[in-house]
Amino acid sequence: MKVVIVVNGKATALELVADKEREGAFTAELDGEQLPVEIIELKPTSVTLRIGSWIGFFEYKRYRGRLREVIHANRTYDVEVKTPQQDELERLLARYRREGAGPSVERQVVAPMPGRILDVYVREGDEVELGQVVGVLEAMKMENEIGSTVEGRVKQVLVKAGDTVALKDVLIQFE
Repeated sequence: MKVVIVVNGKATALELVADKEREGAFTAELDGEQLPVEIIELKPTSVTLRIGSWIGFFEYKRYRGRLREVIHANRTYDVEVKTPQQDELERLLARYRREGAGPSVERQVVAPMPGRILDVYVREGDEVELGQVVGVLEAMKMENEIGSTVEGRVKQVLVKAGDTVALKDVLIQFE
């Protein structure tokens, strides 16, 4: 499995290959060098790893389900782990924002189908990530999570729980 690890803003590509004979053991290929990695102990907010012959204890914090911070030896690191495809998409989005979005880029989330809004998870001023669940829409007796098609700051929330919406009604506008 290939991943991109970003530590304090510096991205590094890494390939992890699971050891089929030992659970929790991997080979990590980094800059052409192969390192044996083994998970010694895994807890909800910490992990102890053996990397080669070295053993380290790491605490970690998640934000919105994604790893965001690692603490090791009294030092805190901002961390992201993503697929190469996610990394490339984020680079393209950042470049596109720098060059100017232009009038054709939608700065809103619209209803993907007609239905009734069950819940809205964002408010004006909130920062939203691409794909983040911003609400729930009930349609045909099924609850459907609405993922944001926009990344940025919420300018206006146009719906509330209980509202009925039609296909492509604007639900949330962004700055």
